[in-house]
Formats: sequence, structure tokens, C-alpha cells
Amino acid sequence: MSVRLTKRCMDLLALLRAARWLTTQQVRRRFFPQATLDATRKRLRKLTKAGYLVMCQEHRMREALFSLGREGKRVLETNGAEEVVLERKVRRQIDHLAGINDIRIAAETTLPLSYFFACWELPAVGWRQPLIPDAVFSSGKHTFAVEFDRGGENMRFFLRTKVAAYLRGLEGFPLTAVLIITDRRARMDSLARAIRDERGRFLFTTIDLVRKHDLAAPIFYRGGHDKGVSLV
Repeated sequence: MSVRLTKRCMDLLALLRAARWLTTQQVRRRFFPQATLDATRKRLRKLTKAGYLVMCQEHRMREALFSLGREGKRVLETNGAEEVVLERKVRRQIDHLAGINDIRIAAETTLPLSYFFACWELPAVGWRQPLIPDAVFSSGKHTFAVEFDRGGENMRFFLRTKVAAYLRGLEGFPLTAVLIITDRRARMDSLARAIRDERGRFLFTTIDLVRKHDLAAPIFYRGGHDKGVSLV
């Protein structure tokens, strides 16, 4: 099946190389914000049938996931990309990966980004810090680390390992703030109380607010403060 690749298609292939897997809704938010979900699905089906993408759907109650296919790999490498490694199967931590990609998409669509790297991309760009954030990104003069917390880690362990490291600071890598994004409001409130951040180095929000609004909206909260702030 022949499909004409538009610039938007090429941008989608490039994003999938970095993101590994994207849901239908994520593709729509990033590339087809004015289109219906059905129109997004139709385009994704065409790209899948042509071999540019592969689709995986565990069952009908789960949203479909898309990754690069062999034709997508070929096109990217033909256009100058280094060797592209295809995803062979959906990872066990797919909900965590999807949340990080939600944050990536919100950053790309609302901020003038210098870069955005998820945790799985950091080794390839020379990350040498002992702490590996879930993501780091830079916008203008501001650099942020991201921790997407789904409540899977014991809170004491999270405070002792990650929060303590951020409080000490990352050598040679100054941060404007650490964004702690949780899967629910109760977890966000608990972490904000536990961290007791008096200098405003941590900003808290939920993944639902990131998906519904964007990173330029006043959706971030400092511990003990009810008024939301924006990153811009």
C-alpha cells in the first residue's frame, strides 16, 4: 500500500524514535489537535498498513499503541538518522512510559524547547549524573528535571534517594526546579507535605492536569501553597 509521507508524518516518525510508543490520543494531541479521533485513527491505520508503524492493542479496553515499523526505520535512516532500533514488544512499564511521553508532548506543544530527553534517552547523550530523572528538558534559560510518580515506590525510599539527591544538587547541571508529577491529587499532596520545600525548588502537579491543560498553564503548586503557578 502506497502512502505519501507529509512533513507531519516525518515528524511523527522522528518522535516515535524518541518516544518508543505513543497512544492514539497522544498522536492526536501532538499532530492532529483539530482533527477528530476517528480521523487520527484512519491516518494511523494507513501508516501501519504501509509498514511505517506497528500497532499493538492488548485488548479492546486498552488504547492502541504505535511504534516505528520497518518502513519508518528505513525512511529515517535514509534521511540521515543514525541506526534506528525497533521496539520488539510493549514494555512492562508502559503506563510510566506513556506518562513521560504525555509530559513530552505537553512541553513540545507549549514551550520553546531547547531539548527534551526521557530517562531512556539520557545515556546516549552523555548523562553522567548518579541520579537519573524520568526526564530533563530546557526552555529558554530554564532547565527542569521531571519525576513522574505513580505511587509504585515507597515514599521513604523516594525521599531518601531521589529527593535527597535533588536537594544536594546535580554537579555541573543547575536546575530551575524539579517537577514532581503524580497520578493522583492525594499522592501529590502527600509528597508536597513530606518534602517540606521552603526554597521552591520543587513544583507539584498531576498527570491529568498536564494532559488537560499544558505546561504553560498555572497547574503547578509549591508545597503548602494553593495558588497554581506556570513554568513561563
